[in-house]
Amino acid sequence: MTISLRESWLLIMETRLPTDCGNAPRITIVGDFITSWAEGDTDAVTAWLAEDVTWTVVGKAAYSGERVADRVCPAISPAYLEVTSIITHGRLASCDGFLESEAGRIDFSHVFRFASTAKTARIRDVRSYCIDHPT
Repeated sequence: MTISLRESWLLIMETRLPTDCGNAPRITIVGDFITSWAEGDTDAVTAWLAEDVTWTVVGKAAYSGERVADRVCPAISPAYLEVTSIITHGRLASCDGFLESEAGRIDFSHVFRFASTAKTARIRDVRSYCIDHPT
């Protein structure tokens, strides 16, 4: 595991990401992407999304179109993010973990489908499972 501190607006979020073998560039991309999602950095999230992205938050709604990130980033300001695992294969990737804040905890799992296998391919489809545990 690697630990880093990132400044998010007025909050410093401690981040713990899994270490990897270094042979899968998408692991770093997914780690950075999910950190931006947790921080609510909608511009950074949007930069990785394809124009025709569909983001489904299971049990809530499916979102598409411009500014999808505005609707899917957590409504909390987490103090801690832990990503337990990141798995990548071809155009697919997934990660799971949890966020903690004064408001509670959110356990999450995200499944990503990239537009292609290219390292610079954007995310075309996201399926998110989020369980909120308010304090």
